[in-house]
Amino acid sequence: MTGVISGSGQWAYVAAAYALTALLTGAVLWASWRAMAKAEKRSDALRADSRRGGAPRGDRK
Repeated sequence: MTGVISGSGQWAYVAAAYALTALLTGAVLWASWRAMAKAEKRSDALRADSRRGGAPRGDRK
């Protein structure tokens, strides 16, 4: 039958699919962690600026 993976090639395909999934999941986790760390750093800087009496940001009511 054409288009069907059989024998040991089938398991190589499965292993490659799992490896690719693990690699890409790790990449997404790493990118998300970096974005979170950057946002926390910005938030801390804004909080420190407002404690020092910096210029108000946004519409405060």
